[in-house]
Amino acid sequence: MTAAKPALGDDAPAPYLLTNEHADLKVILAPEGTNLLQLVFLDHLRSVLRPTQGTVVRVPETARLTIPEGFEGVGPAGSDLWVLPAGQDPRMLYLGFSAEGLKVPPQTLELFARRIDGPAQFALWQFDGTGGLSVTFQSRDGLDATDRLELSTGAHQHHNLGLSKPGFTTVWLQVRATVGGTNAWSPETPVLFAVDPLPKEPIRLGIVPGPSSERWQLSVSGTPGQAVVLEESIDLIRWIQRPALTNGFQPIRIPMVTTEDSPTRFFRVHSP
Repeated sequence: MTAAKPALGDDAPAPYLLTNEHADLKVILAPEGTNLLQLVFLDHLRSVLRPTQGTVVRVPETARLTIPEGFEGVGPAGSDLWVLPAGQDPRMLYLGFSAEGLKVPPQTLELFARRIDGPAQFALWQFDGTGGLSVTFQSRDGLDATDRLELSTGAHQHHNLGLSKPGFTTVWLQVRATVGGTNAWSPETPVLFAVDPLPKEPIRLGIVPGPSSERWQLSVSGTPGQAVVLEESIDLIRWIQRPALTNGFQPIRIPMVTTEDSPTRFFRVHSP
């Protein structure tokens, strides 16, 4: 199954992109809801919590490594693996797992990988101190109850995280805690990874309604991160280039105004 890039509706805000800051997947208590636990992103740079839906983890092409002999626990030797490392690298996201600040510390706290949607296989591991690997999650052999990470209440930890192919891949995670002798679960929570290079998409130009009958909007979409040239003409002979654009995860909306005196205008888009 191929995971599509985020589609949140025309009026939804653009997804927030985590790129090279420090962020944790954090367990929080939410007793006011139908589930006691929730899994969210803690953005350390801005000191805010972000829902996983509407947030995208960008994995750059510089994260691509070749799996060496002896490390087949995370994939076949000689194959590619895009790795967010357990040690901080300023070129990519420093992703941790946190159970800090829980007001009702559970007796046990565990994170499970439930399923994966997209082109990539997924692995989570640490080095064991003897030159080998201690693998926590590995989707190549199927995900089951053994794909489990024990979280320490009041602490956070870092692991190497690997994805085997570029594109959009969603990993579904779930937290289980024992609180007062009773098991509590979070919902299965999607975490979307965008691994470079993303698949090329054609540049699309369209027209969508604006906030009033006099206003309308151009809609430009394509591969996220792709530069786009938008040009305008009134006679199809002379074309004027508008300010440079870069495609994101949602279509770019460009407000336009039409009056009775407005000339007919033509637009076109292309790569630089």
